[in-house]
Amino acid sequence: MLETRPPAPGVTDGAAGRTTTFRRRLTTVAVPVVLWFVIAALGWLRLTPEVRNTLWAEDGKVFLEEQYRLGFAGALFHDYAGYLHVVPRIVIAIASEVAPVDRFAVTVSALCVAVTAAVGAAVWVLTAGVLRSVVARLLLALVPALVPLGPMEIQANAANLHWFLMFLVPFALLAPVRSWTRGIVLGVATLLAGLTEIQVVAFFPLFLLGIRNRRRWPVIAGTLVGGLAQVVTTLSHPRAAPTAEPDSVADMLLGYAVQPFAGSATWSMPRVGEVIAHHGTWVVLVPLALAVLLAALAFWAGTSAQRWTLGAMLWGSAAVWFGAVVLNPNEMLAFAHFDTAKWLGNWTFRYSAAASIYVIGAFVVIADVALSRGVRLPGVWVRGPRDRPRTPSAWIATAAGALLLLAVVASFAANFAVDKANRQGGPIWEQQVRTSEGRCEAHPDGTASVQIAPGPQWAVTVPCAVIDQDAER
Repeated sequence: MLETRPPAPGVTDGAAGRTTTFRRRLTTVAVPVVLWFVIAALGWLRLTPEVRNTLWAEDGKVFLEEQYRLGFAGALFHDYAGYLHVVPRIVIAIASEVAPVDRFAVTVSALCVAVTAAVGAAVWVLTAGVLRSVVARLLLALVPALVPLGPMEIQANAANLHWFLMFLVPFALLAPVRSWTRGIVLGVATLLAGLTEIQVVAFFPLFLLGIRNRRRWPVIAGTLVGGLAQVVTTLSHPRAAPTAEPDSVADMLLGYAVQPFAGSATWSMPRVGEVIAHHGTWVVLVPLALAVLLAALAFWAGTSAQRWTLGAMLWGSAAVWFGAVVLNPNEMLAFAHFDTAKWLGNWTFRYSAAASIYVIGAFVVIADVALSRGVRLPGVWVRGPRDRPRTPSAWIATAAGALLLLAVVASFAANFAVDKANRQGGPIWEQQVRTSEGRCEAHPDGTASVQIAPGPQWAVTVPCAVIDQDAER
């Protein structure tokens, strides 16, 4: 019988250590990748076939036409409405290169879903050193794909990708940066976000956090360069001045309660307007007051990282909503002056969907604060001391945090299917392209006009050479 000698202690420990390190690194990479697939799948399934196959607004009339006219390099930094739109133009360029023209719309939808899912997966990674509850981090990562108002207008189109890239910025600025690699990657991400959305300047105050850490400097530089490039662009190519009368402060405040706040619980703004018409504005103002109280308690009870994150969410929702109303005054936003008829006609604005992303994010952070102050529950892993005192206040905090997370989950589930999106009625891009093939045959030297979105103002002109080339494949 051969004698088996046990390995030396040092060798065993080293092998075990290497195995543990490998598993940890594999998990660090695998979990975000799997999460990206899951978020992308959920985002895609929320879209009806009609929405997936309808090209939305600027995606065709502006970005695609300018791609044909100026080429990729010429269009990339070309301003539109006073701003740069770098990432949407990259998406349009990729879609026009890899997909036949009749599959262009669905390809754009798929790419936008993928980008939005990447934002969600990145939020999961970046909150590892900021939030304490794994469940809270997971729900926060799902927000971009499952925000109730998302499919109405802002999801799965390049024209509104900037809202999701903006959502990424505060987490990139708040996350711990312990390596140059991470700092540079985040710097590139924040640069692209800044070159796509001017409102990233709202998060410039976050530069001051950990500014002595040189590894954070690429993140700060990316956000700063992108934001300043937008400022220079809008100063040199200003938007057209609004012609409507400015909305009042009361309009903006009530509108915040009616649109992004209520829109965090339901995608049906007409339903919200109907309830207000029959019962009064208290149905949104009282819950908003309670939410403000919860936020105040969370600021008092949270850690420094939790407070900064909560503050960024609240500030982000206010910046998007109030900034949009100030720059785009409209009588449809004069909520404090609504009568019954106008409440019944309450409509969804894309600024509401964008601001509600941060509102939901704030609820998740408040829940994280509550859970971190409470007792440990099976299945709800929270970083912190293992033996917490099981006092009544701790149980109350745990119950409050769990209820908030359940409310977010219920909102996601109840609003998963949206069948009344603004693109639900088409026109279907693929069908329009096929119709244009006949016109191109009759006028081989001309162009074909393809209706891409509700309203003739968004009709895009596709060169017949492009349609004919793809028809021959």
